[in-house]
This record gives sequence, structure tokens and C-alpha cells, in this order.
Amino acid sequence: MRALRERTQGLVLLTATPMQVHPVEVWDLLDLLGLPPEWTAEAFLRFFEDVDHPNPSPEAMERMAALFRAVERDRGAVARDAAARLTGLSPLGAGKVLRALRDPASIPRRQLETAERRAALSVVRGHTPIRHLVSRHTRELLRRYFEAGMLTTPVAKRRVEDRFIEMTATERGLYEAVEDYIASTYDQASAAERSAVGFVMTIYRRRLASSFRSLRATLERRLDAIGRGGGGGGSGGGGGAQLLSLDEHEDAPDDEAADEAPDAEELAEIERRALAAEERADVERLLDRIRACPPDSKIAALKEALTALREAGFGQAMVFTQYTDTMDFLRDELQRDGERRLMCFSGRGGEIPAGGRRGGGWRGIGRDDTKRRFRLGEADVLLCTDAAAEGLNFQFCGALVNYDMPWNPMRVEQRIGRIDRLGQRHPVIRVVNLHYEGTVETDVYRALRNRIGLFESVVGRLQPILAQLPRAISDAVLSGRGGSGGAGEGGDGGGREGRGGGRDGAAAARERGPAARERAGLADAIERQTHEAGSGEGFDLDAALGEELALPERPPPLVTLDDLDRIIASPDLMPPGTEIEPLGRREYGLRAPGMREALRVTTDPAYYEEHAESVELWSPGNPLFRPPELPGSVDDPAPPGATLREILDR
Repeated sequence: MRALRERTQGLVLLTATPMQVHPVEVWDLLDLLGLPPEWTAEAFLRFFEDVDHPNPSPEAMERMAALFRAVERDRGAVARDAAARLTGLSPLGAGKVLRALRDPASIPRRQLETAERRAALSVVRGHTPIRHLVSRHTRELLRRYFEAGMLTTPVAKRRVEDRFIEMTATERGLYEAVEDYIASTYDQASAAERSAVGFVMTIYRRRLASSFRSLRATLERRLDAIGRGGGGGGSGGGGGAQLLSLDEHEDAPDDEAADEAPDAEELAEIERRALAAEERADVERLLDRIRACPPDSKIAALKEALTALREAGFGQAMVFTQYTDTMDFLRDELQRDGERRLMCFSGRGGEIPAGGRRGGGWRGIGRDDTKRRFRLGEADVLLCTDAAAEGLNFQFCGALVNYDMPWNPMRVEQRIGRIDRLGQRHPVIRVVNLHYEGTVETDVYRALRNRIGLFESVVGRLQPILAQLPRAISDAVLSGRGGSGGAGEGGDGGGREGRGGGRDGAAAARERGPAARERAGLADAIERQTHEAGSGEGFDLDAALGEELALPERPPPLVTLDDLDRIIASPDLMPPGTEIEPLGRREYGLRAPGMREALRVTTDPAYYEEHAESVELWSPGNPLFRPPELPGSVDDPAPPGATLREILDR
């Protein structure tokens, strides 16, 4: 990174997730952007210790005042009115505090009254390099900007609803049989096989939590692999083929804290090694039970949720699942009713019905076409896997249903982020989460929803804990502690709604059997960790940025896309040899010297977002962008700091 800083004219560091790092790591990043020399790593750490002290010593006040003066020299003086807003003092009082902080002598600071001393702390806290070099735009902050009239784009609010579905007796028995098989197979595996067996058994359990159809498809492939490998357990083999046809993305570990996810070849080797631990008869018995089981009872809850959303004014909804097998099951069930127009998106790409609402197969369409058709209202429901949780934005859709819940909550947050974006047309978006009651993941999610309002507020410093949840759930499943509770252990009804299911799940679970109590223990541990993280010590970036609601004054941009459109539309301004063909409004064919064929480019960001797979945004940073031949000469150079528009207008 430091080498990169010396090779670029400008450096912007971006992250899509809240920062949860040690203060020295924050300093290290800020130092790349340029800090006053007085703000060394040691001084940075000491400053935030001093400023957070309830009553800093005179020596600490001197250290903070010296660093404040360094920031003013580097970034400009704090205006008296700004200090008054920050401290609540009158302009006269704020001026006195500023003079005391700026004076190299310590006497003026020692003479400050108690209230003025607190005000001085507010000023130095609000005028650090962090305030000048970090821009943190949370949804809550953007919402406050909008409510204060400082932002013209509205920011939607979320309404998150959990629906807890009680399994039927048949489903409960099947669930318990699969969980017993997972735990016993893992327990009986040799030390050399255990890692591979654990990986595959965890996949079984995640697919079980998604749908019985998904697990059935996986076990059928597994049974076929056992047959090809020699006809029974302990045979291994399989010729190195990918025995489960696992998807690199769908079946990758949810654990962000784990090592890099295995690639296709590694998955094949893991499956081959795990194959030796499974018996054909055991897999056949599970498959017989799954085939005899009616369609998942959760499908009825999905249909009810979609109907309720439509009646509430949400004409379109997205339905997310982790697995393509589950998506195919859902579209078969929903298409059978013929009540809703469907569209799909998964790792296979987009798909639309080839023969109307009630059947006739499906045909593939492109990514851009999927978004365009859904935006134009050609479907009521978009069924999709997490492949749609990356890079596809649907601000026009106001409702989302999570048919299954990944073990990592941040995956769910990514799904919601497809519709919870700036420019969302609905003032309130609806999110419905479907859970099977009496499962380890449901108890964990219930604990998180009750404790921190998961999916309703910023998780920030809780991210490290949330990233560890997949490992914790996996350990519980493999050890047998994640067993389902159900009617035999006091399951209390299905279809309950609300944020926490109407009753504290962990407390209710203690009244049930051993498996439920084990799950309650895991949920309690999660609650305890989130409480400790939420109230523990550590660097709080939001606190360092302060609470003042004020947009910084910024100079006019040197380059705009409107200016670039003027350039690309003027061949005499383009680099020599570059051929430009107008194709439409702000769309062009561009062929630079050495290119065999022209490529489509645009200067319209909205058009680019709709057609990102087939068009390039012509702007600095894109490989197709080359500096234009701007007007001007040695005798009449552009003034320093002139914008591109000013240069073009000369």
C-alpha cells in the first residue's frame, strides 16, 4: 500500500463493511492519506485515550491541544460558529475556547472553567485527522441528512418480520434422523477422514435447513457416487470426479473467519475422502424417508407471506434461498398455482417461463435482461440464490422473503442490500424471514434479533462475532448438540410472527428436552458475546467521527461525466487514432489504436448500471479511458485548479 501511494496522484480507500480494527490499524491507513507529522502512531493512540478520559489531566490537555494545533495548520482553522454548534456555547464562549486551545502557552487552558474545559474536549475530538480523512455514510446518517433537508434522495426504513413455522411430525422425525446421521457419521470417522467428513456433513445440514428437496438432490448424487465408487461405504474411489456436484459458491463455507474456501479440485478431493465414511444403506434409508415426505410445510408460509405483501401494496417481491435445488423446488410449487408471474436468477443466470405461468419449461436470459424485465414489471416474484446478492440492484422492488437463513447473518444483510439502497421507491421496505421452529439456527437468530435488533440496525463492532457463527453452529451440529426439539420437547405452535417469536426462545427451550437446552446454551453464549462486544472497550470509529450533522464544504468536481460526454462526442478532442461511433444517447462505440473491434462505452452511470455486462463506463480508471487532447497552449495555459468544464468553455 505504501508503494502504491507513491505511484498515484490520488488515493481513495473504500470498504463496504464497518471497520472493526485496532486503533493502530486506523492510523496506518490514515497515514497513507497523509497525516500531520505530530500525529505519530504513538501520539494517535495516546490522543484517543486522553480524549475519552472523563477528566483528563493538565498534561493530557497539553498533548491534545498540541495535536489540535497541528491539525489546524494542516487542514485549516475551526470556525467559531462551527465550534459553537459543536459545544453548545455562545459564539463568544466558543471563541474563548478556541483561543485557549491555539495558545502555545498552557495558562489559558488552565484557566478554563469546568464547562469550558468540557467544550474544549468536544472541539479537539471533533477536529482530528479522522474527521477530515474518513467519510462514513451509514443508512442512519443518510436518513438524518434527508430528514434535515440536506439530502434530496430518500432513505427507506426497514420493517423486518420473523415467521416461525412448526414442522409436521413427519418433518420433525426426518429432521432428527438426518441430524442423528450427521453426528454419528462424523463421530465414527477416523482422524484422517474427520475433516473431510465434517465438511460434507455440514453441507448436508445446511441443505436440510434450506429444503428437503435440496437435501434429497444432494443425497441422490451421493448415492450414485457411492455406487460408482464400489457399491458401499468404506470403498472411497470415484476416480477423482466431483462426487456431489457441489457448487463452488453455494457449498463454500459460510465462515468468514475460516481459511480461503476450497476450489473445485479441492472440493472433489474432500468428497472422495468423505465417501469412505458413508454406508449405502444409511443414505438409502434417509432418501426413502425424504421421498415419502410431502412438500415442505414452509412453502405454505411462503405463499401466505407473498399474498400478504401483495395485499399490502408490494406488487413485486424477491425470494432468496442459498441453493439452486431449493429455488427449482419453489418455482415448481409456485408455478403450479398459476397465481404469480415468476422469474429466476441463480448461478445458471436468469430464467423465464418458456410456456406461460403454468409450465412449459424455462429458458435462459442474460443478467442485464433479468434486471430489465423485472424492473419493467414482467414478473411478480424473482426467485433467486445468493448469486443475485452480488452486483444486482433492485431499488424498484420493496419486499424480500428469506426462505432460508444462511448461518452467517451478513449473507442475509447482503440480500437485503439488493433492495435497501439509495433511491428505493418505497418509504418502507418489508423483509420476511422464514424459520423452522426448534432448530439451532432459529434459536441463534432469535437471540440476535432480541438482543441487537439484527437486520434493523448497524452491526458495526459485532461483525467479528457474527462471522464466527457458522463455525459455532457447525460445531453444534457435528457434535449432536444442534438436534431439533419439536413437539416431543414442547414445541408451541407454528406460524408465530414478530421480532422474537412472541416469547424468549432460549428461556422457552430450557423447559424442553436436552437437545433444546443445548441449543439454548449456544443462544445464551451468542447473546453474552454480543453484549460484551457492544459494551466493551475498543476503537469506536463512529465516536471518533462525532455526532455533528453537517455536510463538509467541498470544491466543485474537476471532472464530471457531463464534461466527459462533451469530449467523447468531439472527435478532435480524443487521442489521435481513436475512432468514435455514436450509438445512442450517451452511448458510443470506441476503438483505440490496436483494437480489432470497437467496444461499447457510455457516460451515463444509470445506463451503465443497467447494462454492466455489455458496456463500459468511460471515465478515469477504466482501461479504455485515455486523457483527452484538451484545448490550450503553452502561451495560454489553464489556470491551476481549473475544472474540465472551465477548460472546455475557454
